[in-house]
Order: sequence, then structure tokens, then C-alpha cells
Amino acid sequence: MPEKTTDALHAKVQDLMKYGTSANMKELDRIYHEDIVVMDLSIDGRLVTLQKQGFMAMLAEAFKDKIPEEHMWSKIHSLTVQGDRGHVLISRKIPVGGPKMHIELSIDFIFEDGRWQVTREVNFSRPDTEAA
Repeated sequence: MPEKTTDALHAKVQDLMKYGTSANMKELDRIYHEDIVVMDLSIDGRLVTLQKQGFMAMLAEAFKDKIPEEHMWSKIHSLTVQGDRGHVLISRKIPVGGPKMHIELSIDFIFEDGRWQVTREVNFSRPDTEAA
């Protein structure tokens, strides 16, 4: 059974990246909490807020026909666990919202129903200068 540890949360973040880049909606459905809210602020100040189904549909479209291994770059800046709550601050380079975007993600997790689930993502997106 998964644990409320930083190692278990780190493993869940790896799963989240793997399932996201491969558009594995069945597994993402288990990781994303029913009440998830995703907010993305772009460099031009546009805020997009999505609930679970809208966010999952956007991911499915963004990673359709993509090679998952090409989009696994990440840098974890902070990963903490306090009881049944977890938080990850991570940078990613993925093709969401543009050809390739550099996205800073602040991800809140809750340990519920025996597993880590994402309850909120707050993201800042900008074009990836290396891809330009």
C-alpha cells in the first residue's frame, strides 16, 4: 500500500508525468482528485481555470500522437509531505498551450482512498526559449 512519505509522493509525481505524456486517461483519472482545479497563468497574463474533465481532455489532445519519452524533462524544486498533504514545486517542458512550453507547476496532493491524488495545480506557462 502506498505510504505518506516523500519517496511515495516522488513516485506518484513520476507516474503523473509518465501517464500525462502518454495520455493514459485511465491512470490519470485515479491520480486527479474529483474536485481538482487547474489554473494556468500564461506569460501574457491570461488565466485559464479548468476542472477535471476539461483538464484531462486538454491533456489528451496535447499529447495525442506525441512520443512520451521526448517530454519527460523535469526539475523538482521542492517536494514535501505533512501528514495526508503533499506539495510539489516542479518545472516541466511540455507541449501544452504551445509547441513547447516551459511550465512552473505548484501541485497540491492529498492522501485519500489509500493513494496520493492531485487536488490543485497552479501553473505559470511561457514559451520554452530552447525550443524557439
